[in-house]
Amino acid sequence: MKLTVLAIVGGFVAQALAAPAPVPYTLHEKREVQKEKWTRNLDVKLNRDAVIPISIGLTQRNLENGYDMLMDVSHPESPNYGKHWSMQKIKETFAPSAETVGSVKSWLAESGIDNSRVKFSKSLGWAKFNATVEEVEYLLRTEYYAYTNAETGNDHLACEDYSVPTHLKEHIDFVTPTIHFDALVKPKKNRRDLEKRSMRVRPTPQIKKGSDIAPGTDLSPDATKYTLANCYEYITPECLRALYNFTNGTLALSSYGIVEYTPQAYLQTDLNLFYTNLAREIPSGTKPTVDLIDGATVQTTTQSFDDNGESDLDLQYAIALVYPQKVTLYQTGDSVEGASFNNFLDAIDAAYCTSGGGDDSSQDGIYPDTASGGYKGDEDCGTFKAASVISTSYGYNEADLTAAYETRQCNEYMKLGLAGTTFLYSSGDYGVAGNSGQCCTKAKCAGGTYNSGTSGTFNPAFPATCPYVTSVGATQIKPNTLVTATAPEEACQTVIYSGGGFSNVFAMPSYQSAAVASYYTSHKPSFTATQYNNSQAVRGYPDVSANGANYVVAVDGTLSLVYGTSASAPTFGSVITLINEQRIAANKSVVGFINPTVYANPSAFNDITSGGNEGCGTAGFTAVAGWDPVTGLGTPNYPKLLAAFLALS
Repeated sequence: MKLTVLAIVGGFVAQALAAPAPVPYTLHEKREVQKEKWTRNLDVKLNRDAVIPISIGLTQRNLENGYDMLMDVSHPESPNYGKHWSMQKIKETFAPSAETVGSVKSWLAESGIDNSRVKFSKSLGWAKFNATVEEVEYLLRTEYYAYTNAETGNDHLACEDYSVPTHLKEHIDFVTPTIHFDALVKPKKNRRDLEKRSMRVRPTPQIKKGSDIAPGTDLSPDATKYTLANCYEYITPECLRALYNFTNGTLALSSYGIVEYTPQAYLQTDLNLFYTNLAREIPSGTKPTVDLIDGATVQTTTQSFDDNGESDLDLQYAIALVYPQKVTLYQTGDSVEGASFNNFLDAIDAAYCTSGGGDDSSQDGIYPDTASGGYKGDEDCGTFKAASVISTSYGYNEADLTAAYETRQCNEYMKLGLAGTTFLYSSGDYGVAGNSGQCCTKAKCAGGTYNSGTSGTFNPAFPATCPYVTSVGATQIKPNTLVTATAPEEACQTVIYSGGGFSNVFAMPSYQSAAVASYYTSHKPSFTATQYNNSQAVRGYPDVSANGANYVVAVDGTLSLVYGTSASAPTFGSVITLINEQRIAANKSVVGFINPTVYANPSAFNDITSGGNEGCGTAGFTAVAGWDPVTGLGTPNYPKLLAAFLALS
């Protein structure tokens, strides 16, 4: 949006500025590298009385101990395995201290921001208030400018750096809006659209892999095609059960959630068509439980592969693989403002919810939505319960967002892991490149500028690189192979390439350190530090994988072949859901955060040792024996993985 719209808040009268406080200030954040697509617009004169919404993130307690706390309930050797925390305990453990809240309140009051103007989030983690440009510049010892986005021509308010009182540095994480630029700028839709992972169908011959995909050829409902003998061409629920050696579900004891973002929506007629042809044990009309978040709708007004393909895929395979377990659809965001991962997290955790501030207007949906036709209700704040397993097939480039934003969100996955939730994210469909095949123009993606993907620096994905989620890559059945539980697979190289690589933000978690060290010792890549973060000290992804090619999916009344890690994530999530049901039947807890256990049991996976994930003008990484940044530990061997989890308390 234009700067003039962003900056104006009606009806506000600035208070007189307080006298400068006699306290020393310290630089808090500084933009080290100017993003090339943003330039300071000297033609825009800022109105010093214009009002901007300020959010101050307060330092939470015990985050430095969060990893160890999570390992205490998640590591297979811990005596407290499975003893997950209540949400109240999590809130109390990580809430900012009274000293932090009081110190920030005092600073604001002494600087002319009266306490009556400040609202705190329910978790006390955020303070929000409206202030004039002049007030904020004084408060943060900075100067704001207008910056123009070279791609859109839109202006954005930002500063080069800002400072806080020295005694408050340890109490404040970051302040917005300050040095951070928009993560996604899409003025035509005015939405925060997330990148869907698997909106790909089989391309026509003239379309190259990784380019814009043409509509695929519809398949006829021909049962003779969809047999185990043809799984290398047509993946069905039966193929996946045979491939990973699990049977139809028989229980309904656990919970499985699929997250979708408006306007992406499933069609019940597509579910019915899928059941009729590929899951006859499921009655026609079977639907997910639908939780509508922030004014969301399961819209049917516009129907196309882009509108229905993702949700149809996720729900058809999730429902088919865990039935009679009920699947919950978390439909998120209204049709105008859209939504982000933070909006979904707000809805399932009242402690994270930012009703008093905290969400970033440049990256998250802000509700009530003031836009015409937008959702006018309050944002959902802890309204819905988190399922035991949650699968998401959307993602950002890691370089789209600031490290502070990503770290805050990543810590929320840690907290929900403490509560017993397994989070699965697809790793991406462009190999070592980012969304739409983009690569970075600078080492470690500094500067946030991308090219078309024919060269450049590898572009890792988020949240796939967060150490508190399970990142799922993609495999495919080798051609002309009869499917069995020991059938060989390879890294997916049909239409898509399994996303994988190494983070530029997150340190390597100890649970994967041995696996990654072994990879570097035996299979060290030849790429240089200008191509990827080869420090051997950062998070590698994916963690695991599952088949991601040739899925038969009912979309808009026809059967099509669909490809991507969007297929892999709900499939792997279904396996974990079935394991949860068996643990519950044995009077045990759900598995929660699974990464420590899966890395401790590599033999519970089918190791993938061929194929690669090309991108950025290179062959990418190669699948090798053991963990690799293409397929992770491999695909699940259900009986072995079930035995490993059932052996735990």
